[in-house]
Amino acid sequence: GMVVQWEDRFMQGNRAHTYLGPIDHPEWSGDAGGVGRTAQEHRYADFVQIAHGYGCGGAYVEKKADLPAAIEEMISYDGPYVLDVCVPYTEHVLPMIPSGHTVKDIIME
Repeated sequence: GMVVQWEDRFMQGNRAHTYLGPIDHPEWSGDAGGVGRTAQEHRYADFVQIAHGYGCGGAYVEKKADLPAAIEEMISYDGPYVLDVCVPYTEHVLPMIPSGHTVKDIIME
């Protein structure tokens, strides 16, 4: 995620402990190895459930192999749709522009 990315790239990997979720999950103490909350019942907040509460479509994706079908379902849905894709929280979000820099300083990898 974005916070972990900044911690890794600019703070020598020091963690600010930005975990959101149940305290009985290994990620809470930093012992999950970056896997994060993969099970639907561990999602916080449960954005798909919130979407359903507002009458919108929504689905979870936990496996990369399921992503193409989920995207097709989302595109074909007639109305607003939330697709909650679980990725390891250690995954970096690229490209990015460092704070105080311009697009000329964009980081691509």
